[in-house]
Amino acid sequence: MIRRCYDFSNVSMWSTTFRRFSDGQVPVIGPITVAVHDWTRPAAGESRLFQQDFLERFTFARPAVPIAIYAPVGAAFAWYAEHAGVGWPTVAAAYGAGLLVWTLVEYVMHRFSFHHAPATRLEVAIAYLVHGVHHAYPDDSRRWMMPLVVTMPILAALTLLAYTAGGVGALPVLGGFVHGYLAYDTLHHAIHRGANRSRALRWLRKHHMQHHYATPDKRFGVSSPLWDVIFRTSR
Repeated sequence: MIRRCYDFSNVSMWSTTFRRFSDGQVPVIGPITVAVHDWTRPAAGESRLFQQDFLERFTFARPAVPIAIYAPVGAAFAWYAEHAGVGWPTVAAAYGAGLLVWTLVEYVMHRFSFHHAPATRLEVAIAYLVHGVHHAYPDDSRRWMMPLVVTMPILAALTLLAYTAGGVGALPVLGGFVHGYLAYDTLHHAIHRGANRSRALRWLRKHHMQHHYATPDKRFGVSSPLWDVIFRTSR
């Protein structure tokens, strides 16, 4: 694969951050710094975020653990709703709605949060922690999935919010949402791992690699190109 740098004229874009800021160690809190690298110049190999080994360990994720946690959790939400009196047709429809909602959240999160243009050096460090490190070192397999230290608090908050707002009837929606997230993360891992025999996975890999190496301000869908097509960011 040919690696190349991006060339954009809009200085306020995420992809032009390092025309406005330098890379290097960025102080965050006290002695804690983040080792920031120019995410518009993808490099091979692995990266280190923190000097502290304790913090560094929390930035990694492997596929088996999220699958072991979130696959049964998503199913449990749907099962509990059915056993609490919600009919299976309603559960199935709500679960499907949750999957669809995830695809939109995935797109919006990737486009407007992960690729938000930093305005300060601290924001550069935060953006690097959130997503920039993956663009700087796209071959670092330890960061192809979101770490549990990020996803589990979000799941806890969403569970509380969903149950408070919609009661038992909201749980199948959350189940579909959780499985949508899990599909996104595992597909993302498979896409970067390569050697995909499936035609669909090969197409998704091509779509995603174009995002990494050619058009980082487009092609935000990972598990689906649906919203890229709708919002005209597929090319």
